[in-house]
Amino acid sequence: MTGNPRPRLRPGDVITLKDQDYKFGVGPLSIIVEQILERVMLDAEPWVRVRGLCRRASTDAGAVREIYVRERALPARR
Repeated sequence: MTGNPRPRLRPGDVITLKDQDYKFGVGPLSIIVEQILERVMLDAEPWVRVRGLCRRASTDAGAVREIYVRERALPARR
């Protein structure tokens, strides 16, 4: 299944993820979302591929990366 991601994630959102909630990396990660690229099925569950500025700590300058985020780890949109 591929398609458009759910609208609960928007450019400019800042999300903090546990390492099991994104691919591929180790340790917690914060990302400032720049672009939502696609929704895909991985490991039999929905994930969203996003591009953004990723940081491991508030003092980290960060780097732009594309990562897969587990959809159920995304915050609920109000």
